[in-house]
Formats: sequence, C-alpha cells, structure tokens
Amino acid sequence: MDRHTLLEWLKLIRTPGLGPVRINRLLTHFGNADNLLSASTQEWQEVPGIQPPFVQKIQHLRQTSASEPLQSELNRLQAMGGRILILGDEEYPPLLREIADPPPALFVLGAVEHLLRPNNLAIVGSRQATPPGCAFAHRLARELAQQEIMAVSGLAEGIDTAAHWGAIEGGSPTVAVLATGLDVIYPSRNHSLRRRIITQGCLVTEAPLGTMPAAYLFPPRNRIISGLCRGVAVIEAASRSGSLVTARMALEQGRELFAVPAQAGDPRYQGSNQLLRQGAILLENTQDILNAFSWDPRPVRHNSLQLQEPINIAPVAAGTSSAAVHALLKQGPMQGDELARRSHLTVTELSRILLQLELVGVVQRLPGNHFALGQSGLANPLSIHPSRNDPY
Repeated sequence: MDRHTLLEWLKLIRTPGLGPVRINRLLTHFGNADNLLSASTQEWQEVPGIQPPFVQKIQHLRQTSASEPLQSELNRLQAMGGRILILGDEEYPPLLREIADPPPALFVLGAVEHLLRPNNLAIVGSRQATPPGCAFAHRLARELAQQEIMAVSGLAEGIDTAAHWGAIEGGSPTVAVLATGLDVIYPSRNHSLRRRIITQGCLVTEAPLGTMPAAYLFPPRNRIISGLCRGVAVIEAASRSGSLVTARMALEQGRELFAVPAQAGDPRYQGSNQLLRQGAILLENTQDILNAFSWDPRPVRHNSLQLQEPINIAPVAAGTSSAAVHALLKQGPMQGDELARRSHLTVTELSRILLQLELVGVVQRLPGNHFALGQSGLANPLSIHPSRNDPY
C-alpha cells in the first residue's frame, strides 16, 4: 500500500463513529481498502446497515480533517522501525481476521511474519501472581516453545512477564500485545524484556503512537490477544480479573479455553476455578495443550539458546563486570533492573553477561526477570570474558 493510500486509511479509521465493526462491514462490501477509499458517497450509502445521514457525516469529516498529524505519526513510526498492517493485507494475521471485530489497522514493531504463525497460545493471568504461578507460566511457555508453539501475552507484570521470558528461553519468538502506543514503555520495569521481544518476536497494538495506558484500552487489547491464538490459558485469575475478560472473548471467538486449578478457597484462583466449572479444559501440564489440539509432540530441543562464538570460561578477575554481577547475586536473588542499577551496567552489557553466565550454570533466571546464582556459581565462582565478536 502506497503512502497516500495508507494516510487515507489512517484518516478513515480515526474518524469518530467508525469503529472496527463498521469498517469491517465496509471492507467486506467493497472487497479491499483501495475500493473502499475510492468509493463515492452514493456507493457508501448502498452498504447494508450504513445509514445515509451517517455516510454524509463520515465523508465530511474525512474531507475536512487535517493530514499533517498523520504524516508526522507515520514518519515517527517508520523512524523507529515500525509498520502498519491493514485489514485485508496479505500479512494481516489470518486468525485475527476471523473475529467479529478485527482491528482495522495494527501497528507492529519487530518481525511481522511471527503474526502469521498458525499455532499460538495466549498465556494470561494475574499481575500480582505468586512465585508458583509465575513458575508454571514460565515452564509452560518454554515447553511450548520447544514444541514450536508460540506464546502470546500482554507484557504486563506477573504471569505475562513469566510467559514471555519462558518463550524466549525456549528459543521461540513471542508476541506482546499492547494497550498503548508502540512508543510508550509500559510497564517501565519491563523495558529490557520489551527490547528482547522486538528482536525475538514482535510488539503489536491497534493504539496510535503516543497512546498512554488507560483502563478502557485493556479489554480491546485482550480481544487481540485471544484473536491471535488457537486457545487461551488462564493462570491465577481472581474473580474480577481482566484475564476473565480475555477468557470470555476467547469463547466468543471460538477459541479453546484452559484454566489451571487451585485449592478451594484461594481468592487468587477463584476466577480460574469458575472457568473450570463452566467447562474450561483442565490445565496441569504442556501435554494437556497438545492433546486438546491433537498436536503431535516434537523432540525437545536442548540448548536452544546458542551463541555464534564459543564461550571461554575463566576464573573471575578482580574488577571485571562479571565479578561485580557475581558479587551482587551472592547477596541473594535480584530483579534485573535493580541489578543493572547497582552494577552500573547498561541493559545491553548486563544482558550479555547474564546470558553467558546462564549458559554455563553460574546464574539462573527466575520468573519475573529475577536472577540468582546457580549451582556452578555457588560452588565455584566462574565467569566468562566476552569476546569482541560476541553477538550478544
């Protein structure tokens, strides 16, 4: 789609009163975006369910709205490496296209082709998740990644964060669906995870650049999470959890719904248990997912995280960055952002060192982007001196 047509489409979808349902109806009638945009007012009035007074109002708003703000937004998006996918494009996610109200446009940062994968599972749950809940989400996403099943979530704290990291550590791409613009970092503590997803997956949103988080934006975001997937796994959902909104939308979209059980009376799982009573599939391990979709298990890939250069292990030298990280973790587990602050390392430097230490067992990653010393680090403080050719 050329720039002029793209700008006209953005102007159309930003027109007050034209929501996803009406735009989808128009697109279905005219066949594609080009025909829709070039159609006359009379041709618009012939669309079933679109009243003439409404058409005249929409056409007037299209003709009088300024293009300069959209030009600026498109320039900023392209400068940051983002793309726009229009409903009807070949690269538009086919599963998402099936729902009743697909987003007319998606803003994507990262590799667009990941949105075309056929076997995806949404993993959602509480932001205030327990360590066992995060560990389950992390393990589920990692094991699904080893089965070439991609985890989709919302980049929130808690279960979402654990699922994204699990997918990454399993060697798979992962997709984070945002309720904000692509240029808004939210939550701020997931900055390093966000950067990792861009390089090993993608961020996607229907919100324009500059859109800040607001409560009313999350339910529409949730329909995209479920719409991109074959099923939704709910982990640790309270009785009034946003995850239950995603679950409801999944059922409306014809997706499979899974829920992790818990002890009776635990308020953190009341929503999950409610879903089980209503017919959700009991989820206790990865095999439950494979069975539900009749997916054949694949041989597990070991050592999915690999460096392009060999790793040379050497004793920690006094004053090195690796020694500083090791010394901090000897005090106990630590969150990644806190570790970066106290070590005075950039996120890139710290990520490289932690990854190298993980690969030899000196450091282990915990759910919630926390890190601790592994058995090798406790028994024998080893470090890795990164080579200059190290891609990380």
